[in-house]
Amino acid sequence: MDTLNLPAPPDYGGRSLANLMASLSAGLGGPLPPQGPLAALPPEAVGGHRHVVLVLVDGLGDAFLQGQPAPFLNGHRLAGIESVFPTTTASGITTVLTGDTPAVHGLTGWHVHFRELGAVLAVLPGVPRYGGVGYDQAQVDLGRLLGHHSLFDRLPVASALVTPEHIARTPFNAAHQGRARLYPFKGLDHMVEQVVTAVRGGDTPRFVYAYWPDLDARGHEHGPDGAETRRHLQQVDTALAALARRLAGTDTLLLVTADHGMVAARHRADLADHPGIARCLALPLCGEPRVAFAYVRHGWHETFARRVREELGHACTLVPSHRLLERGWFGPGRHHPELETRIGDFALVMHPGWVLQDRILGREPHPMAGVHGGLDRREVEIPLVRALC
Repeated sequence: MDTLNLPAPPDYGGRSLANLMASLSAGLGGPLPPQGPLAALPPEAVGGHRHVVLVLVDGLGDAFLQGQPAPFLNGHRLAGIESVFPTTTASGITTVLTGDTPAVHGLTGWHVHFRELGAVLAVLPGVPRYGGVGYDQAQVDLGRLLGHHSLFDRLPVASALVTPEHIARTPFNAAHQGRARLYPFKGLDHMVEQVVTAVRGGDTPRFVYAYWPDLDARGHEHGPDGAETRRHLQQVDTALAALARRLAGTDTLLLVTADHGMVAARHRADLADHPGIARCLALPLCGEPRVAFAYVRHGWHETFARRVREELGHACTLVPSHRLLERGWFGPGRHHPELETRIGDFALVMHPGWVLQDRILGREPHPMAGVHGGLDRREVEIPLVRALC
């Protein structure tokens, strides 16, 4: 069970989303995180501007972008960079909001085992896998649970968080908002308005972070190559071109990137069809359908590994989770104290086009046409777009 046959993890040595956030932090006068800056955008290229706007388009893969008629984004594309591992929103967005690698912030997928709570949660809404209420209704102090430090609190400039109304005041957002002023929005045009207001509404230099989730949602429902997904990218491109025009003359560095790309889910493996494997598990699968973290019952490790190789060897590569840490898949920096407890005993790294699902009593599986989380280059590679306004 060697990792040598696996694709390479993201390049944290100067090409990743984590490096971009390091460049922004240092360029805006904050600390330089241990992963170091982005080679394509060093801190001095950031600090020479009065304002910096970062728009994150969830699910915008670099290869997907370059294959579509998106004249503004393609015309201002500075470089291809890479996501973090796993290539998923929970890990990538947290890197943006903290400036830390997943090794440091400790969020390792959409579903995370929180040893402290004795539960597997969907980490952004905070709902257990079996359903129920979120962090706030369960009276969980999310800030204390995560132990994160907001990027906005590390910067000496005024900051703004521009985010959809329906998630603007969630516990997860509140735990990472820090000193940033909140600008909720409803719809793409309203997002543009709020970014313009955030930039033009003050007399001091500022950092504005805006998050657009709907391309990812279209990709999950229709697939990354679906007509509706492609149509929505054109709408995003038009809106961001309008944003650049409206920021003209403000000395703003406008950056656009993503948290991850996406691939089509062409083959599905269901643990319901593999009861011998499911019987070995102590917890539901964690992580992502493209990279699942397995917590194995005491004394069942050899049985689990043998059955996975025999029954799912065509669909995934089984890796002892400690090897992911040893090889730096989650990035550099001081490990979160709960990192090891959040990646299980084994990682099932799915082969191209494959996803793995399990079933929770009372909850039906929710198959998606487009998925991410793995190490396909279409999941890992994301664009960096730069426009000077």
